[in-house]
Amino acid sequence: MASMPGDVVTQRVLFMRHPETVSNTQHFFSGRLDVPLTPHGELQRERAVEALVAFSPDRVFTSPLSRARGLAEMAAERLGVPCTPLDDLIEIDFGPLEGMDVDRAMNEGLGFPWPVDDDGTSHPPAGAESFEGLRERCLRALDLLRPLEGRTACVTHGGYLRMLLAAVYDIPLTRFWDQHVLNVSSHYLTCDGRTFALGGFNLSPEEVVQHATTPNEYDTRDIWGTGGRKLS
Repeated sequence: MASMPGDVVTQRVLFMRHPETVSNTQHFFSGRLDVPLTPHGELQRERAVEALVAFSPDRVFTSPLSRARGLAEMAAERLGVPCTPLDDLIEIDFGPLEGMDVDRAMNEGLGFPWPVDDDGTSHPPAGAESFEGLRERCLRALDLLRPLEGRTACVTHGGYLRMLLAAVYDIPLTRFWDQHVLNVSSHYLTCDGRTFALGGFNLSPEEVVQHATTPNEYDTRDIWGTGGRKLS
């Protein structure tokens, strides 16, 4: 009988979005801008650090932008594990939209998401990153992770996390943005050395702590590695 995704686990990977920033609350584009956290974002960061510590990764990779890197470095220091900035985890480059109010961009004909034609090709404005470019970065990151073992945490961005699942599951470019990805929420994946499988979507920090530390009788394949029990 063919194995199911998660039957063999060589690596457990947690992808987490950064905390709330001023661009999230003031509604302007900040793909590559290094914007600060809000006071609420700083509180979220405390919860997120506890989640990463509970997950107990062997290594942490992070976007080089401070809204992600600060969280990753705080958790890695607590854990005593390496924290490595990875350019492929950075947010999409919005080009001429960077720093622009969302409503103003729409009024100037620079709406987002980028148009995608009938052939499935995205058409960003000059100077912005295409969806194909973002997907290629996700695929490179997955190729980097695939041969690793143990546990890995990656701290990244909302747009990136949307494309990550599109890269894993071949979601078309016309639909990949149709996901709600909350600040400090996480996508959890397992890997068997070849294929990634989704084991958790949009998990809050508290849900990560629970899944990473508490055996669950419904996790019969023990994809979280906590000693899942057989159903009674």
